[in-house]
Amino acid sequence: MQTVLKTGQQSSGDPFEFILSTEDVDRAGDIVRQNWELAAFNRNPIALWAHDHERPIGNWVNVGVKGGKLTGRLDFAERGTSSFIDMLRGLVEQRILRAVSVGFKPLARELRLDQNERVLGYTFTKSELLEGSLVSVPANANALALAKSLGGKERDMKAVFAFDGPLADPRVSESRKRANAALKRARAALGSAYK
Repeated sequence: MQTVLKTGQQSSGDPFEFILSTEDVDRAGDIVRQNWELAAFNRNPIALWAHDHERPIGNWVNVGVKGGKLTGRLDFAERGTSSFIDMLRGLVEQRILRAVSVGFKPLARELRLDQNERVLGYTFTKSELLEGSLVSVPANANALALAKSLGGKERDMKAVFAFDGPLADPRVSESRKRANAALKRARAALGSAYK
């Protein structure tokens, strides 16, 4: 199965506490049930910058489901480890960087359909958490459009935004066509400033 990326957010009380995932319908029309397999992740709870496996920035601690949400605390590497990590820490403390994105492997999922059998998205009923990243632009269709408009390579976009090939269900293929049309409209709306 593919790796899926979903957005989370910074806590209002402590800038290093994050809600990594909820059961709210996301921008892709998906719902992630907070039924997580965490054993492998907890053995190596690495925190990454922007899903880049070559840019570790610290660890996640106390990751678990609380109040129906997957939460965790971002524990940066020690000050002085790198100027990049120190910069990220400062941006989190100032609440300039306040989004996270989780990468996970769906273990069980169901199509979400409306009353006319049109695809709304998926309900991921069980998932394995693979990684958690601090991000400036959360992984969603709008972020994909922006990243591509900024010159992102298709191979990299597939890796970062979990678009990895056609899906078998024809209803999903039709939904993907509509999503691609929306991406084209988003790119056009971004204008020449991002070309």
